[in-house]
Amino acid sequence: MNHLWLLSLVPFIVWASEDEYRLIQDLRQNYDSIERPVRHHSLPLRVKLRIILQQIVDVDEKNQIVTLVVWTQSTWNDYKMRWDPSEYGNITTIQLPNSMLWKPDILLFNSADEHFDASFPVNYVVSSNGDVLLAPPGIVKISCELRMTWFPFDEQICHLKYGSWTYTGSKLDLHIDDTDLSDRHKMDLQYYLPNGEFELLATPAERIATEFKGDKYVELYFKMHIKRKTLYYGLNWIVPSVLISLSNVLGFTMPPECGEKITLQITNLLSVTVFLGMVSDVTPPTSESIPVIAAFFSLSMLILGCSIIATLVIINVHFRSPRTHEMGSWTRYIFLEFLPWILLMSRPGRQFRKPKKESRADDETSTTSQASTTPESSRLLDQKDQCRLIHRINIDNDNMENCKDASSFRPRLVENTDYLSVYTPLESGLKEIVQLLHSFKERLEEEEKDGDLQNDWQFMAMVIDRLCLFLFTFLIVCTTLIVFLSTPNLLNSPQFDY
Repeated sequence: MNHLWLLSLVPFIVWASEDEYRLIQDLRQNYDSIERPVRHHSLPLRVKLRIILQQIVDVDEKNQIVTLVVWTQSTWNDYKMRWDPSEYGNITTIQLPNSMLWKPDILLFNSADEHFDASFPVNYVVSSNGDVLLAPPGIVKISCELRMTWFPFDEQICHLKYGSWTYTGSKLDLHIDDTDLSDRHKMDLQYYLPNGEFELLATPAERIATEFKGDKYVELYFKMHIKRKTLYYGLNWIVPSVLISLSNVLGFTMPPECGEKITLQITNLLSVTVFLGMVSDVTPPTSESIPVIAAFFSLSMLILGCSIIATLVIINVHFRSPRTHEMGSWTRYIFLEFLPWILLMSRPGRQFRKPKKESRADDETSTTSQASTTPESSRLLDQKDQCRLIHRINIDNDNMENCKDASSFRPRLVENTDYLSVYTPLESGLKEIVQLLHSFKERLEEEEKDGDLQNDWQFMAMVIDRLCLFLFTFLIVCTTLIVFLSTPNLLNSPQFDY
């Protein structure tokens, strides 16, 4: 029974095919695909063009090329393609091969494809009233001027420029098919697949007719306003570079004598250099503008380079000694008194107080007075020490009478010949002992003084270290805020005149 039911439908299928065949044969009669389908050669043929955007495949910033998947839908009326559906089995539409009918030579003028016209040849869809629909899909590449000044917070406007390659406006009247489309989007987005890198904000369109040597040429501009999504670049580029710069500042908290201090900063500098190289791989090699992120990385490299120089200066100051360098009075006042007071630093065993310029003069005066009295006082020998020396060398008890009341004695000059005349045999020995004591005392005082001066250099290095900590932290924070807050697309979308 099933086979008999299928066989009963064969006459109707054959009959429908015969109607379509007869319709095609009738339409092909007296039809030339080269002839423009108008009743009079002076009349223009109205062609409506609609762009159906399916996907933004790629945006090549380096080569300034945007790859899209679009359907270029064009419609016009061919008066020779009309028929009465009742005479052909109620057939209202028919598909005809691509080479059978006349086709408008509408091309994408700013195509960057090696084949120029990358649309796929498809059949025509012809209606009984003569309307012809041609919607070839294609992967098109367009050249677009991508302005990378605010990369990666940039917004771009690219356009698809369509027009007839040979027909003037008097022969082919080209219009935008914006039926059932909003004012914001003049491209058909019903099949659009969102892009992961760019957000499609608007797709306006514009028809421009220009006069050239008495002829009118019509061009259609379908524009795309796209905005880059910055989450990827923020997490993978900006945040790591900021953290690297801040970690470089932490190097100033390490002791100046630490060998890893300079190693940390050089490593951070190389890391930022890698990020800058990544930007150069993406952006075009042009000198018209510098991307804002490249400027940020360049400034970060400059700050890191200056921090390395500052670290070298700190290390140099830390290992200075009074035998090779002398600290001036102004240097001592600025780095040992004024800046420590500003930076809330104090040395162990010293009171934290505001420095005064007068104190420097007082210190110098006291130092000078001490220096003037030191040689004279060094020549004095305490009375008790004299008694110990007399006891050591077994002097007669008669000569020890003067040592009984030590509190009544006053210091005397060792070089006093009256005193030493009592001990004539021991005069040369006592002088030698006194000279040795003086030289030993002077050496101790000199070493103590050198140690104090070297401690001053080390404290000066600590002050410079603390100053650089605050200074470079301020520079990095201010640079980051100024660079990124100056970006117009970061908070608000700019207004474009489409």
